Amino acid sequence: MANNPWPAAMNMVEPYLTTILWFEKAPDLTAIADAFEKHLWPCHRFNSCIEGRQWVRRQEQMDRAYHFLEEELGDESSVEDFAMKTHLQGLPTDHPRWRVIRISTPPSVQSALLVHCHHSLGDGLGMLFAMSPLLGVPGGNPLATVPLPRVMLPEFARPPPGQSPDSPKTPLVRKSRCNPFSCLLGAFKGIGSFFRGFFLMGIVGHDTELSINEPLQKRTPFLPFSGKRQLTRFPVVPLSLIKKARENHGCTLNDIVMAAITGSLRKYCLEVQKDEKLQSGEQVQFKSMVMLAMPRECSASDPSIALRNKMLFTSVSLPLSEPSQSARVRKTVEGLNGLKNAAYMYGVRLFTDFVSSIAPRSVLNKATGETWSKHTILVTNVPCTSVPLTFPAEDGQTLRGLSLVIANVMSQMSVISYNGSLYATFVADPDLIREAKKLGELWVSEIKELAGQA
Repeated sequence: MANNPWPAAMNMVEPYLTTILWFEKAPDLTAIADAFEKHLWPCHRFNSCIEGRQWVRRQEQMDRAYHFLEEELGDESSVEDFAMKTHLQGLPTDHPRWRVIRISTPPSVQSALLVHCHHSLGDGLGMLFAMSPLLGVPGGNPLATVPLPRVMLPEFARPPPGQSPDSPKTPLVRKSRCNPFSCLLGAFKGIGSFFRGFFLMGIVGHDTELSINEPLQKRTPFLPFSGKRQLTRFPVVPLSLIKKARENHGCTLNDIVMAAITGSLRKYCLEVQKDEKLQSGEQVQFKSMVMLAMPRECSASDPSIALRNKMLFTSVSLPLSEPSQSARVRKTVEGLNGLKNAAYMYGVRLFTDFVSSIAPRSVLNKATGETWSKHTILVTNVPCTSVPLTFPAEDGQTLRGLSLVIANVMSQMSVISYNGSLYATFVADPDLIREAKKLGELWVSEIKELAGQA
C-alpha cells in the first residue's frame, strides 16, 4: 500500500495527489473542516495511518490543527510554486497523510484551497466519488453531472440509457453473421491482441533521444528523478472549442487532447528547441504513458468505499514526426483505438495484476522503473462536474477552476474538464522544459487549429 513501487536507483519521491481549487474567495476553513469531519473522517483511509501495508488508527478525533492550515500569498504564481513545493514534500507518518491548506491572497487575486493527499488514500476517480457529498450542485447529485461513460458511474448517478454525454450514437459492435473463416480469423486476432497487451511493457523500446527528454544513456536502465519540478498552468480552453475540433475530425475528446499534446510538443521542439532530428524529418519513437481509471464500487450512503487505486497504465505511440496535422490526428486515433480493444486491455490488466499481486516486489519495482523510463510523457485526462459546484456543499464558495499537481519521473500533463472548460497543468523538470509557458501557448493554438479557428 505505502511501499514505494520504484527501484531505489530512481530516487523517486513518494506519490501524492495535490489539487488546487481556485475561488474568488476561498471558503472558511471551519466550514471545510466540518465537512471533512462529517463525510470523510469516518473512512479508515482518512482516519488511519499507514504502517507497511496496513491501516492503523491512532487518533479517535480529527486533529484540526494538524490537518487544516492557512497560508497567505501574494499572487497566483506564488500559489503555483507553493503547491509544487508542498507536493514534493512528504507528510509525517504519525498522522493520517492528508492536509488541506487555505491560501488567502489580495482581493484582486484568486484565492485557493490546496488538498494534499498521499496516493495510498486512492486515485483521482476514487477521490472524486468519495468527496461527492462535499460538492454542491443544483439537484444535489454531483456525480450525475460528471461526463463519464455509464459503466464508470455508480448506479445512483447513472442517467437513463442513451443520455450519457459519452454514450455512442451507434452500437459499438455491429451484429453480423460470422462464417467459420471470419470467426477463426477474429479469434486469432483477439489472441494476438491479448498477448500484445500482456507483454506490452516488455516489448516497448526507449523513446528516441530528443530535446524534450533526457539522454538515452541516463534513461537506461532507469531514469533517476532529478528532484526539480515546475508547475505550469496552461491557458483555459472552452469545451466548445474541443467540441468543434471533435466534429471536424470525427473523434473523441480524449483523441483531441492527445492530438493537441502531440502537435504542441512537435511545434515546441521545432520552434523553441530547434530539435535537429525533427528538423531533418527523422522518424522518431515517441510514446506517452496513459492512465485509465477502472470501474469501482460506490454507494450513495457511503461513497468513500470508492477510495482505492484501481487504474491501469498503458503505452501509446504518438506521431511526433508527422508534419501534417490531419495525419497526426488520424495516427493518434489509431494508436488510442488499441485502448478500446477488450482483448488487448485484458492482457494489460492481467500483467498488471500479476506484477502487483503475485510477482515478487523486486519484479514489480524493475518492471515499473523500466517502463516509466522508456516514455517521455505521462498524460491523465479526467472529468469533474459539467456544472458549477459549491465547495463545500454547506457554507461553501463557488469553484472557479482546478489544477492537478502530480510529479512523475518524466514530464506529466494533467487535464481535467469542469463547467464547460478544460484545465491543463504541466509538471516537468525546468532544466528540460525551459519555456513551459510557451508550450501552453502552443497547446491552445493547436486546439484552435484543430477546431478550424486559427
